[in-house]
Amino acid sequence: MDNYDLLIKNGRVLDAESNFDSVADVAISNGLIDRIEPEIDPAFADDTIDASGQWVMPGMIDTHVHVANVADLGGKRGLGLQMVAAAGATTVIDLGGSMDALVAGITDRGSGVNAGSLGYLKPGETVPEGRLDASQIRDVVGKALDAGSLGVKLLGGYYPFTPEETSQFISSANEMGAYIAYHIGTTETGSRLDGLRELPALLGSSGRVHVAHINAYCRGSVLPVEQEIQEALQILEDLRNQVVSEVHLARPNFTRGKCDADGRVLADVCRNCLRLKDYEATADGIRAALRDGYASTVEETRTGLVLVTGERGVELFDEGGTDVSMSFPVNNAESAFQLTAARTTVGNTGTAKPAAQSAPGGTNAEFIIDAIGSDAGVLPRNVNIEQAMRLVKFGALGPLDMVLKLSLNPARMIGLSSKGRLSEGKDADLTLIDPVEGRASYGVVAGRVIMMAGRVVGTGGTILTTGQGVAAVAPTGIPFETVDITQAMMYAGRPD
Repeated sequence: MDNYDLLIKNGRVLDAESNFDSVADVAISNGLIDRIEPEIDPAFADDTIDASGQWVMPGMIDTHVHVANVADLGGKRGLGLQMVAAAGATTVIDLGGSMDALVAGITDRGSGVNAGSLGYLKPGETVPEGRLDASQIRDVVGKALDAGSLGVKLLGGYYPFTPEETSQFISSANEMGAYIAYHIGTTETGSRLDGLRELPALLGSSGRVHVAHINAYCRGSVLPVEQEIQEALQILEDLRNQVVSEVHLARPNFTRGKCDADGRVLADVCRNCLRLKDYEATADGIRAALRDGYASTVEETRTGLVLVTGERGVELFDEGGTDVSMSFPVNNAESAFQLTAARTTVGNTGTAKPAAQSAPGGTNAEFIIDAIGSDAGVLPRNVNIEQAMRLVKFGALGPLDMVLKLSLNPARMIGLSSKGRLSEGKDADLTLIDPVEGRASYGVVAGRVIMMAGRVVGTGGTILTTGQGVAAVAPTGIPFETVDITQAMMYAGRPD
């Protein structure tokens, strides 16, 4: 009889790939799932978790976090790694950080999670100033891969490039086998529906890209929210073979309050948020929004960052010289709900159908938007599981649908063939959920418990990199896993 490192007993085991949904025991050995059976003798396990009444799913994978390049938030590297683990994540992708910051974070305050990073594209820092030609763009992408990143992130809402440059970044990343994500917006459009409308022209017939937080472009800035939702879904449906995407489910967004010497807000996202409520897009407009409770900034506490508004928020804004994180309660609940639940019939290019009009989990119904991502990490809105469980309780998602959007599809998006699945031989990364509380109760990575009831007990971590990045990552001494980005869903295609 085998001896197991860890045995998880009596939990409701959920696996979206095999449609498995049953109370069972899960035995783990050497970092892998060894057996899944109705009854496994605990006498053969070194450690046991009684998961009675709990849901046991493949480890949550968050394809949109910010845990690197944010030392100014709290002043300590790795704070975001602690926060994602506390929320039940086992693997995260930093959409716009730096490998140096990720290495420092894992070293200083690693929580045991697996983490990959996309290099951020900021003129004057990671990208040359001025207009870029194709050779310069390829050089930028190559340097990100050489540094250990999985690819690059276009921050169109903050540092927009021309449509031609944006299209060239996408095509270059595609040709070089790099992952590429895009926060919508160019010099010709904003971080709104008009930017999403521009996407077909940017991609042409062959471009491939991960479009970040679709609901951020459906806030009623161009059309009434309902019309923006339907148009966004149709655009994504039309580009189904070229785009992967995610939605975040938190009410507050995050942006930057940085202003120029004349007090004008620089970031398009922040300007949009202020104008939605008729505040001036200036430093004084931000101060007024903070005093009114519409805007917030962040402050560190013992357990992480929290939102701060009112006069204390103004003090933090001024102390930071305006260059601080800002939050506005602008993410529309209707938008988040409909975009998360919307399905289409496979092969049908007509109007998308809401989940209620299709059979949840049915083989003829796919979600238009692939995943739920937090756009959080160090930002205090790591609520993927809590919000997804609310959708399950409401009936918009089935339990296996939730697992698909929190684990399996995110694994497919990155090309992680051994994660996101709860079956024998796969990586023993698991998240346990208390369905009554609606939140994660345990996090397990490679068979080791990294979180219990919100308390992080894991340390260190594993870096996800490409073959091109191994030479840079290996000398850090941090464990790493090599990912073949050609197997990412944007390149390999959706499963049949």
